[in-house]
Amino acid sequence: MEKKVIPIAFIIMLFAIPYCATQSFLVSYVNARQISVTVSLFFPAYAAVLLLLRVLLRSLFDSRPFSFFMILSSCSALIGIILLGVMNRNITMLLAAAFMAGGYGMMCSACQSKAILLAGEGKRGLANSTYYIGLDLGMSLGPMLGGVLYGKVSIQMFYPVLALTVPLGLAVYRINRRSLSP
Repeated sequence: MEKKVIPIAFIIMLFAIPYCATQSFLVSYVNARQISVTVSLFFPAYAAVLLLLRVLLRSLFDSRPFSFFMILSSCSALIGIILLGVMNRNITMLLAAAFMAGGYGMMCSACQSKAILLAGEGKRGLANSTYYIGLDLGMSLGPMLGGVLYGKVSIQMFYPVLALTVPLGLAVYRINRRSLSP
């Protein structure tokens, strides 16, 4: 594990948790809330917006600081999570998918790039591995936390609780901002 990349691993883990909980529980969430939306549109919309964002913003990954993506993606993820929590129509769900792409999707690219830069020459593989540990933890903790929430709290609290990952991610960034600045 590359020590310099551990904060990045925590950040991507926190971004992955609500997205992966959504992957696992969106259909159940919609059924429990008796919302009339076409759930099958969520992930293609997410993927299309993410592809578009990555193409449009590709040069920004090399020219803008990590803090730019951290703030922008945190806001986008939070809006996406809020929209999922209040969705009642397809348009709300599609907007949530777009904002989740700007949140989790963009942070995947920003965090992986930052991990490789932080580690430097000769440690890129280790940096990538450390990044993926965080991503894998988020991919496993998201469905597990989603299952706990789905079974233990009211369905109306599912996304508000998941939204707590955003300020936690910002806190990890704030605590480590000096070491993440180079």
